[in-house]
Amino acid sequence: MRHLSICQLFCAFLFSLTLTAQEAEIFGTVTGIGGDTLVGCSVQVVGSVIGDVTDEHGHYRLEVPPGRIRILASYIGYENFDTVVRVSTTDRELHLDIRMGESFVEMGEVIVYGRRASGQAQALRLQQSAITQQTIIHSELFNKYPDITLAETVQRMPGVTITRNRGEGELVQVRGLPEQYTAISLNGQRLPAVQPEADRAGSLDIIQSNLVEQVRVVKARSADMDADAIGGTVDFRIRQPERQFEVLVQGGFGENFGFDGFNPQGSGIQQAAAVLNSELSDETIYGLMAGSYFRHARGNRMQRFDYGENGVTGRQISRVRPIDTDRVTAKTGLIGAVELRPSIYNRLRLSYNYSAVDEEVLTREANFWGADEERETRIASQWKEERRLNMVALEVENNFSKTQLAYALSFASTSERLPNRLRAFNTLAGGGAEPFSTEDYRNLTPEDTRYPDRGLPRTSTEQERLNLEEDIAIGGINLTRFTNDARTSFLRVGARYRIKERSYQEFYLRRDGDRGIPIEAGGYADVATEDDLVENPDLDAGPNYTANEEIAAGYLMYVNNWNARLSTSVGLRYEYTDVGYALSRSPLTDSTGYSDLFPSLNVTYRIRRDRQFRFAYYEAIARVPYATLVPTIDYAERRQARLDVFSVGNPGVDPTYSRNFDLAYERYGRNDGLISIGAYAKFLENPTVRTAEFALINDQPSLGYSLANTADARLLGVELGFYQNLAFLNPTWRYLNLNGNVNFNNYRMEGMSGGESTLAQAPRRSANLSLVYSNPRQRLNLVIAGNYRSSTLDLLQDGQPVWINAVISLDLAADYELFRDISAYARLNNATDHASERYLGKPDQDDSLLLSSTQYGVWGVIGLRWRPGGWSG
Repeated sequence: MRHLSICQLFCAFLFSLTLTAQEAEIFGTVTGIGGDTLVGCSVQVVGSVIGDVTDEHGHYRLEVPPGRIRILASYIGYENFDTVVRVSTTDRELHLDIRMGESFVEMGEVIVYGRRASGQAQALRLQQSAITQQTIIHSELFNKYPDITLAETVQRMPGVTITRNRGEGELVQVRGLPEQYTAISLNGQRLPAVQPEADRAGSLDIIQSNLVEQVRVVKARSADMDADAIGGTVDFRIRQPERQFEVLVQGGFGENFGFDGFNPQGSGIQQAAAVLNSELSDETIYGLMAGSYFRHARGNRMQRFDYGENGVTGRQISRVRPIDTDRVTAKTGLIGAVELRPSIYNRLRLSYNYSAVDEEVLTREANFWGADEERETRIASQWKEERRLNMVALEVENNFSKTQLAYALSFASTSERLPNRLRAFNTLAGGGAEPFSTEDYRNLTPEDTRYPDRGLPRTSTEQERLNLEEDIAIGGINLTRFTNDARTSFLRVGARYRIKERSYQEFYLRRDGDRGIPIEAGGYADVATEDDLVENPDLDAGPNYTANEEIAAGYLMYVNNWNARLSTSVGLRYEYTDVGYALSRSPLTDSTGYSDLFPSLNVTYRIRRDRQFRFAYYEAIARVPYATLVPTIDYAERRQARLDVFSVGNPGVDPTYSRNFDLAYERYGRNDGLISIGAYAKFLENPTVRTAEFALINDQPSLGYSLANTADARLLGVELGFYQNLAFLNPTWRYLNLNGNVNFNNYRMEGMSGGESTLAQAPRRSANLSLVYSNPRQRLNLVIAGNYRSSTLDLLQDGQPVWINAVISLDLAADYELFRDISAYARLNNATDHASERYLGKPDQDDSLLLSSTQYGVWGVIGLRWRPGGWSG
C-alpha cells in the first residue's frame, strides 16, 4: 500500500539514532515492613546503568528519561520490589516511597504519595500532572463494573453521557454536547466510524471493555491535539505488553430475561476472554495477546405510532405498527502487541486490533392503517449484518539530550455489510375486516389481525445488499525541546496528516405480485426458507458513491512550569481540510478546501501538592460528516442497515466552530480519592441538528435522515465528580468506595425562547452513582451502579421536535475468589428495564404524543476466571 513506504522509512530512522538521556528525578524513602529505614538498599532502573543506594536516612534519587521506567529495589533479607512507573514529559520530580516485605512475605508494597501503587493510583498521578484537564481511569477500577461496551465504561466518568442502541451503550457525549462533537481515538489514533448519517461519532459497541487498559477523557484541548473536539476527546488505551508474565482466562454464560414472545434463536448469553502477556527477550522485547468473545441472543417488542399523514402533524393516530425483533449478536475482539525497548531511552511498539460484530436478525411487523380502515400489512424480514474494525499502529519514541522525538503511523479499516436482506410484504385492504376499539387499537401486537379467518396474499418481495467501507491512515510527528537544564519548560512542534476514504455500494430490488401461497391468519412469511430474488446481485449498478477527506495540520506549543505552583501551556494549531466526492450514477463531483487557526491556553495553579485549579481557553471545530456532503439525487436511493431508513445528503451544511472556556478544581485525597468541580462555557457558531423527512416508500412509512445548521448557541455547564474511600467517615468502612458524577447544562440559542432553546442530542442533566465494596480479606468485590440521563431532543421530523425520554438504569456485579487464582463472577445488566420512548414534544408535557416504546429486558451472566497471581481486588 502507498502508506507502507512511510512506515518503512520511520522504522529505518529509528534504528539509525544514537540516543542519550533527558531526565526527570524520582526520589523517595525505602523502609522495612515495620517502618524502619533501610540503609544501603539498592534501587536500580532495569536495563540501564542508572541506580542509587539509600543513604543513612533511607533516601534515594534517580534521574530517568520520560516513558515507562522499571524500578527494582533489593536488600538482603527482603523480597525484591519490582514496579513500573510512567514518567511524562511534564514531570520534573516524582515521589516514590517503597516499603519492602521480608523474605517470607510474597510481595512488597509501594506507596506513592501515601497511596498504593495500583494501576488506578498511577492513572490519577498522570491525570494530576497532565497539561490539560482530563479524567483517567484504569482497568483495575472499571473491570469491577458490569459493563459490556466501552461506552458504558466511560459513562462512569465526570462530564460524560452515552446514547444507547438496543439497550447497550454505543455513542459517547462529553460536556452535554452531541456525539459528533466528541473525538474518539484508540491509543491516540483516531477511530473511524461507519455510521452513514453521523460518521463523526465513533461507535464503541464494537470494542469490548475487557481489552482496554486505560480510558482518558480530555475535556480541554492543547495545540498538539486534533482541533475537531469541541466537547472533548475520549482516548482508549488498549492493553500493552508488560514485563510481568500474565495469564487470564475467563468464561461465562447467562440469559436474557426480557421479552420472549418471539425468540426462535433463543435468549442465551456466552462470554469468554483470555490474556497472555510476557517478556519475550530479556529486558528488550515484550509481547501481548488478548481476545474476547460475547454472544447475546434476545428478543424485544417495539410499539410505533404515526400521527397524521406524515407521522407527526396530526393529533389522531393514523397508523399503529407493533414490531417483534429476534436478534443474535456475536462480538469478537483480538489485540496483539510487541514492544521493543533497546534501552530505556527509546521504544518501538507495534500493535494490532481486530473487532467484529456479527448479527442475525428476524423481525415481524404488522402495519394497521387507521382504526376505522380495513388495510393491514404484515412484513417479515431477515438479514445478517457484519461490522469489522482492523487497526494497526506503529509508535516510536526517542530521547536525546534535552530533546524528545516521537512519531506514529496508523492504518484502520472499518466496514458495515448486509450480505443479504429479504423482506416479504403481505397485504389485504378490504373484505370483512373486524373493527378495533380505540383502546384495542393502541395496544395491538404483531399477533393481532383484522382478518382472523383469512390469510393475506403476498403483494411484494424486496431484496437488499449494502456495503459501506471506510479507511483512515494517519501519520504524525512531535518534537519536544527543553529550553533549560532544569527541564521546567519546553517547546513542542509537530505535524499530522490524516486521510479518510469511504465507499458506499447498494443493491435493491422489489418484485410485486404473489410469491407462494398466502400466509395464515395472524402469521408471517417464512423468508428464511425462500430463495433470493437475485442469486448474485451486482453492487456496481447501484446509487453508489465514493468520498474522501484529507486533513493536514501543524502546530507550535510552549509549556512552562514557572514554579512549583504555576504551569502554563500556550499554542497555535493550523489545519487544512479538503473534502471531495464522486457519484456513480451522475457526473456530479466536488472538492472543497478550507483552512483554520486554533489557539489554545491551559493554566494549572497548585494550591498545594494535592489541590489545584485549572483554566483553559481553546477554539475548536466540528466538521460536517463528509457523507452528508454527498448529495442524493433520489430520496430513497441511499439505504441504511436500519429498516425503512435512508440517508439524505445536504451539501449546504457548514462546519460548527466553538470558543470554549473551562475552569476546574481538583482535590486528590488518600486511598486514590478524587473530588473535581468544573464549570465551562461553549459558544457555538453554526451548530447542527439531525433532521428526518417522512415519506411513504412503496406504501411503507420511511424516514430520510440528514443534518442542517441551526442558530448560534451558548452552553453553560457545571460538573461534579468524586471517587472516595469511605474510611474517613468510619475506619470500618475502609472497603467501601463511592464513585459518582453529576452534570447540569443550560443552553441558549439565538432568537429562541427558553422553552424552545435547546441543542439536539444534548441532555441537560446526567448523573452516575456507584457503590463499590472491595475486601481482599473476604476475597469479595460487589458493585451497584446507577445511571441517569434526562430527556433529550433527538431530531426534527418534518419540522416537529422529537424527544427521547429520561432513562434510569441499574447494573450490578459481584466477584468472589473461590480458590487461589480462581474466582467466580456475576453480572446483572439493565436491572430497571427502563423503556426507551420517543415523543412528539417534550415527554413531561401533557400535550406530548408517544411515537414509540421499546423494552430490551434484563440480562445476566455468571462465570469463572483463572488468573495466576491471586486476588485482583
